[in-house]
Amino acid sequence: MDFNGEDNFNIQNDITNLVPDRAEMECEELFAQADKLLNDGVIMEAVEKLSQILKRNPRFGKAHNHLGWVYETKYKNAARAEEYYKAAMQYAPHYNASFLNYGYFLSNLGRFDELKAHLDKMSNIAGIAKDIIFNEYGIMYEMQGNPQTAIDYYQKAAMITLDNGKLDRYRESIERCQKKLDLLKPSVGF
Repeated sequence: MDFNGEDNFNIQNDITNLVPDRAEMECEELFAQADKLLNDGVIMEAVEKLSQILKRNPRFGKAHNHLGWVYETKYKNAARAEEYYKAAMQYAPHYNASFLNYGYFLSNLGRFDELKAHLDKMSNIAGIAKDIIFNEYGIMYEMQGNPQTAIDYYQKAAMITLDNGKLDRYRESIERCQKKLDLLKPSVGF
């Protein structure tokens, strides 16, 4: 019996599940190499390593995420990027970068209905900084021509961030939206 009163407690099975296997460790090593190559701007070699990973383990979500990013930002192939992002979220539901990148992807394409649903879902995922989610809501509403609602979300982002750089960016976003609201006010003639 375990500490919680469960009869099916088996220490050997629990320890065995914690030990990573060699194939998993090799995929993680290749992934770290591919990530560094992407950061260094060596795209082709990074794609080759990410492809190697998926040949070994087609369910390695982090590799799908990075390929999604490459296809979106470097190859400008939105359809392929979306396939990779969706696979990443499916196969690595705890790898938050996939959810963020897919949100940025939807925003860049102006697919706001889908983005709203995705941001709503992201709001319930532990580990994703809430200020980033609020900022993305703000960007979405600003791009839709609703600067007042955007300000509300930028303020929410500003109130919970602990990063001074982000705080400055959120303040700049609020000021930009306030300028837009000023443009909407009727001017008083002389």
